[in-house]
Amino acid sequence: MIPDNGIGHTRAMALSIDRRKRKRVPVHWAVQFLGQARTRRAKTTTENLSSEGFYCISRKAFKLCEHVECEIAFPAGTVGPQEAPLRIQCHVTIKRVERLSSGFGLGCHIEDYKLATGSSALSM
Repeated sequence: MIPDNGIGHTRAMALSIDRRKRKRVPVHWAVQFLGQARTRRAKTTTENLSSEGFYCISRKAFKLCEHVECEIAFPAGTVGPQEAPLRIQCHVTIKRVERLSSGFGLGCHIEDYKLATGSSALSM
């Protein structure tokens, strides 16, 4: 509680505890979730990214604890002077699914990844 606010009342201070282990960076990079035979299952953009995962909003629903393959594209020039985007090919686990008015908020934990350069087999 914070005492007197100048007019004789007290006000409560809400404590927001963030349980994340890693710092998240607010970046908006293209993400493609891939289905069988590396076909595009969903396309979206990250809201934020950390070394362990990312959050995005998808029009397509995913199941909690579902294991999915995806590609995240760093915009060209973000890391060095390359012309084509640098891509991270990831295996992720869907750790959070939130129903939103604009779709589904997905908290994705990166289980494994590899870096790829050049054009993706799927266009971003």
